[in-house]
Amino acid sequence: MTKNKFVARKEREEKQAKLIRNIAIGIVIIVVLLLGYGYAYENFIQGREAVATVNDEKISVTQFQARVRLERTSLINQYIQYAQMGEQFGMDVAQQIEPIETRLSQPTQIGESVLDTMINELVYVQEGPKQGITISEEDVEEELEAFLGYFPDGTPTPASITESGVANEYPTLTEEQMELVTLTPVPTEAPTLTPVPTEEEEDSDAIPTVPPIPTLTATPYTAEGYADAYDEMLALYTDTGMTEEDFRFLFEAQLYYEALYEIVTADVETTGESIWARHILVPDIVTAEVVLERLEAGEDFGELAVEMSIDPSAETNQGDLGWFGAGQMVSEFEEAAFALEEVGDISEPIETQFGFHIIQLLGREERPLDESLLQYEKDILFQEWLTETKEGYDIVIYDEIWQANVPTDPGLQETLTEMFGGAQ
Repeated sequence: MTKNKFVARKEREEKQAKLIRNIAIGIVIIVVLLLGYGYAYENFIQGREAVATVNDEKISVTQFQARVRLERTSLINQYIQYAQMGEQFGMDVAQQIEPIETRLSQPTQIGESVLDTMINELVYVQEGPKQGITISEEDVEEELEAFLGYFPDGTPTPASITESGVANEYPTLTEEQMELVTLTPVPTEAPTLTPVPTEEEEDSDAIPTVPPIPTLTATPYTAEGYADAYDEMLALYTDTGMTEEDFRFLFEAQLYYEALYEIVTADVETTGESIWARHILVPDIVTAEVVLERLEAGEDFGELAVEMSIDPSAETNQGDLGWFGAGQMVSEFEEAAFALEEVGDISEPIETQFGFHIIQLLGREERPLDESLLQYEKDILFQEWLTETKEGYDIVIYDEIWQANVPTDPGLQETLTEMFGGAQ
């Protein structure tokens, strides 16, 4: 009886020990699995998660992080260039570098901007074929070659000024204009009448395009040189975590953007009504009325501008502002100038933030739009088109995922220390 009890007890203890071993082994296995999953998630699964989708085409965490690092690298390079310029020429570059420092200190804002750009790129690539645009691998390769200065068929010849269609600043003067202006005027920018952006312009976002790609110092002109330069440039991108496929996609998206931009903005008017005017700027209404009385008495406008105008350029150009179109002057001045009907007409005193102006109309005609104004009109139209087009796309943004995965490297101070040593 005693022996049977002993055997039973031993068997019971062995079962308990086996159970404990199995539990311990199970715990170890679970821990190993959890650790393995954590490693796999961090290094493989997480990187494949989507931060956004455009019609089910995914932007992964890895792709997003590489582009954020690329943007940070570009900002740091700009910072270094400005800092070196300031040191070399003794310039105060605080206004240039402080905004860069601020932007680098706001990773979420950088991430949001980068993600918006990446979404736009997918829209360009998906929308292009709908508009009859096809970008081939050969097109991408040709764009890369041109970017690196490699032209197998010879360097393109820039268009001449005549071919570009740029009109002369001043056409032949009429007899009426010759009576008003004794010398052919030389266009001078008036510092008092620099265009002032409206609130709408100040608040508007920049046109989302593919971000600029940094250039290399070397310019290859042989196939071997191009291959070396390509590998060198590619390394700049793969260092951020970008694949070669994603690198080449930048150029593909840029080509689709350019083709779409040309289609969307093809009907933008390239000419507009412009006027040629001159002005006399004085500090107060009393002086303005005195100037107006002297003009009405027959005194020469140009001579009075030299004598009375507080616009510094009037001493050399007699108040001549050259030709300008809508949107190039402050609103009060522009409205008064365009309201003048006949060559020689003189306005009443017009108050702006610079003082009081008396304006004389010297010419009015349809002219090619100023290049910057034409570009602005095209950009606005393309932005409107893009906004409307995106409304027809199924765009999903996973805020929690992208916000949790915005890299803060490379850092400005770390980069400066690595490059130059010590605190900067």
